[in-house]
Amino acid sequence: MELAFESLSPQEAAESNTKLIITTKAEAKFLAKKEILLDTDLLEDPVLSKARILRSIIRDCHDDQLVIGIDPGNRIGISIIYFHDEIGSLVVSSPKSAIDLVIAFLNGIKSENKVVRIGDGDIVMSKYIAQMIKLKFRDIVNIEIVDEYGTSLPRNTGMNRRGIRDKRSAKTIALRSGKLYIH
Repeated sequence: MELAFESLSPQEAAESNTKLIITTKAEAKFLAKKEILLDTDLLEDPVLSKARILRSIIRDCHDDQLVIGIDPGNRIGISIIYFHDEIGSLVVSSPKSAIDLVIAFLNGIKSENKVVRIGDGDIVMSKYIAQMIKLKFRDIVNIEIVDEYGTSLPRNTGMNRRGIRDKRSAKTIALRSGKLYIH
């Protein structure tokens, strides 16, 4: 998950002043009065696991925001930004897959302020994705349609191995404000 960590024995962990300890249920009993996350809680999607870890570390943040950027097209880029940190990016090939993943992230990540920003490069697909998410979450999630101009790298840069260009565009879309989608 690209997070820095230290491996400690239960005794070392009990004596440390770390913010969060990830451990087994058997070893947790030795760590009273520590912020603990069980390893069994991290067996799900890496994005959801990373969000859970960040939530445990950053408890008193007043800028609790989850932003999901979507770059619609033949390959749909998705970027997930939580506490101002990109915790995941991926590429899917169908609007249904994108909608299912976004719904899973919105349901699985705790946040007071949830925003989905969708690029307008394929406006029919953008509105379809926005409508499906709006039907599921109503006013719990703000959905914005974002001007995609300038979000994509030129095609001849060789930067589209594993969808790098689509992921980068989705992140750029996530970081731009758009027009509120109302339907």
